[in-house]
Amino acid sequence: MLRRPVRAFPALIALLVPALGAAAVPASAARLDNLPPPLTANLHRMLSAPPSAWRSPSAEVYRWDLFPDVLVVDSASFAVQDRMFTRLAYFLEKRGFRGRLLGNAALAGRHGWNAHDYGAAGLADFFNAAAAVSFPLNPEEIALRRLALREGILVTARGAYAAGRGAILGISRSSSHVERELLLTHESFHGVFFSSAAYREFCQALWDSLPPELASFYERFLDSLGYDITAPTLVVNEFQAYLMQQPLRYAESYFGRFLRLTEGAAGPGSAPVQPWQLLRNAEVLDGYCRARFGFGAGGQLLESLGSQSQ
Repeated sequence: MLRRPVRAFPALIALLVPALGAAAVPASAARLDNLPPPLTANLHRMLSAPPSAWRSPSAEVYRWDLFPDVLVVDSASFAVQDRMFTRLAYFLEKRGFRGRLLGNAALAGRHGWNAHDYGAAGLADFFNAAAAVSFPLNPEEIALRRLALREGILVTARGAYAAGRGAILGISRSSSHVERELLLTHESFHGVFFSSAAYREFCQALWDSLPPELASFYERFLDSLGYDITAPTLVVNEFQAYLMQQPLRYAESYFGRFLRLTEGAAGPGSAPVQPWQLLRNAEVLDGYCRARFGFGAGGQLLESLGSQSQ
């Protein structure tokens, strides 16, 4: 049975985007030099498998049964996850940092996200940039690159890395069980976005149809969370994931809370955004996903768990 209050959904902002001053990764934490081949599993199994059953004490790797080109790395701690993904987060997503390779010293005291998602093209860009300047990679980043190459998410072409197909998502055992449900639900929609060209095109078309005041609202929302909103594909990807991370019955209250927090930020003369507009966009995406993939807003995890609590 689902043991989750409604207020857990607005709290997902804090879960995904921790403060920049979070604790630094302990230098003494055990290094992860290799990742095992992925085990095919559904999202429920990924969350429920005990770490004692893992093939590596630092992380386990899964292949999503519904989208086989989407892998999930479940890390034993934020320390392992940060060394694997945080520099990718800053290079690909963070406002004020995107496109920059940052050494570990520059990131001391910073924590990227509590969960991660990187498509094939972004992984290729990061590892090509690092190779071009002989940027020293963490052992965990090397293990991630090796996994991506082995599974065809990255390929090599003319001495460089190129995008293959799919994506790698990351969650951590440092999060609570309820947090992990929320985080993996959000990240799973990024996996769908990276895996399905048709879904990407549908999301882009929906974004392009938004009235200016609504697009501006979503951009302010993402900017407040630290995303670089000058990256168009990143904006569309996060737009759909935040709409789809919770069952539809929670979407309006989730974004309504944010609307109240940002009231007046759009500037004088701007048309006010209403919660029902945000719900309508979630309904459009929900209908597409149900028809094409068999699950809607809330995904495999929260949607099915929510139905048990009714």
